[in-house]
Amino acid sequence: MIANKAETRIAAMLVAPSLIGLLVLNYYPIVQSLLYSFFDLDSTTDWIGAPFIGLRNYAVVMASDQFRNTLAFTTGFTVVVVILDLSLGMILAQATFFVPRSMRAVLRAVIIVPWAIPKVIQASMWRWMLNSDVGPIADALVRFGFVAEPPLFLVDRWLAMGSVVLAYTWKGASIAAFFLMGGLALIPKEVFESARVDGAGALRRFFSVTLPMVMPTVFVALLYRSQDALRVFDVVYGLTGGGPGTATDTLSSFAYTSYFRYAQFGRASTYAVVTFALVAAVGIFYIGRVRRNFQFRE
Repeated sequence: MIANKAETRIAAMLVAPSLIGLLVLNYYPIVQSLLYSFFDLDSTTDWIGAPFIGLRNYAVVMASDQFRNTLAFTTGFTVVVVILDLSLGMILAQATFFVPRSMRAVLRAVIIVPWAIPKVIQASMWRWMLNSDVGPIADALVRFGFVAEPPLFLVDRWLAMGSVVLAYTWKGASIAAFFLMGGLALIPKEVFESARVDGAGALRRFFSVTLPMVMPTVFVALLYRSQDALRVFDVVYGLTGGGPGTATDTLSSFAYTSYFRYAQFGRASTYAVVTFALVAAVGIFYIGRVRRNFQFRE
């Protein structure tokens, strides 16, 4: 059935309010941050009276040690958690196809639990579990003789970084698993049976059959997890608050701190714009790679 012009016009009118609201909610903060980044705006000035300083905020931010340290941690954090998310996600996704059929629904329900828990609650949960005084993880390590004293997970610089990675991966692997389960479900069973008849072992089947056929889904999961990790805020702020010191500050968490704690609105907006630029660049790069390497039927 071909829709006539009247039906198309009615459909556009019905969709327009939601579309306009979506565009405003998504792009107004970006435009506002971009404008603020060109002004010397803080708690002592208002929007009208703030002096225009052009790209000075960007020059000051990029020349600071804080920015370099924050960017280095954000980049390293993204690389590590994306590798862990996809690796663990692939293992979990594969497991749902190898367990008995009666157990698949149970396993999938278990996998979905981390995804279903809000990030703020997740951060609070891990903050309690990693507490060196009352947390069960530190207590178990001491009781079983792995360490003599409870580890200071949220106080030691490197342990705090590892704690953030652990908490984020716990949820991220769940999300990646559901992406990959969808891709694995599309692979015909006959392909695996043919490879098995040809004498291919489990590893050979994975690298020669499963991975190439699920690669488009891997790229989608890679894009989503990379962009999410680059702009991570909830887990970091709820678990370590960016500490100890600023050791676990990401670009987003330090932008929040600069805005609400130090009232450096122009400087914080600069961090927000840089974060947006990085996320957009990653998206453009991955989409370009997908278009060059894969062909999709319309």
